[in-house]
Amino acid sequence: MQISNDSTATLFSNSARKNTESRNTGNSFADIFNSLKQTQGLKHGSIDAAKQVEKNASSGVMMHTNLGQKDIDLDEYFSKESPQGSINLKDIPLLLPTEHNVETLSKYAEQQFKQLLSDYNIPEPPTTMEFDDEGNMVLPPDYPYADALKQALNQQPATEEALRTTAAVASHYAGIMEGQAWRDEMSLATTQAERDSITEKYSYLFDDNRPATKIIFKFLEDGSMLIGGDNPTLNDTLKGEFWSGL
Repeated sequence: MQISNDSTATLFSNSARKNTESRNTGNSFADIFNSLKQTQGLKHGSIDAAKQVEKNASSGVMMHTNLGQKDIDLDEYFSKESPQGSINLKDIPLLLPTEHNVETLSKYAEQQFKQLLSDYNIPEPPTTMEFDDEGNMVLPPDYPYADALKQALNQQPATEEALRTTAAVASHYAGIMEGQAWRDEMSLATTQAERDSITEKYSYLFDDNRPATKIIFKFLEDGSMLIGGDNPTLNDTLKGEFWSGL
């Protein structure tokens, strides 16, 4: 997860909006990849994201961060205001774009969104939802309950933050996974010339101006949430529970 020049990125409320802003600043593909090395081998593990969220969302769920595995209270995470005053960014655990984090956040966001629909008597969810480059929610123009949903989210901003953060982390994860072919080829290279050739071949991965993957949520009638994007890597990697209709 990247951080903007003047924010703490993803730990407190407004985190996902700052994360969206950070796509054009902060860390490069190589920086994020280096951070992810510490979580290799933890990608699948024995943790069931859905069960973990259902049982422990308010008491702490294990998340992959730049400081290692941390138990994070997701209810508190999305309800707190951004910290004020001087802050040492090195002390703040930033969520890494790993498959586990995407799955856990998506389950939590789905849970909160379903509850919001029920609490505010909104008959049906939108067919899709996404967030633009500024972090603003975008709904289908023909969704009949758009005003009611926006009002509900204004009153329960933590739910929108959960959705926004899920989209941001999933977007970064898809971008990282797009580099899997580069990593595979580099692992087989035996000479510097081969490594240089491979790096040149995939040089676009290291372009800080490379467009981020657009994440789109698809909702079923009961509010269940599926994730898709304009990057096929996301759909191919997260099979089963994730929408692959794009």
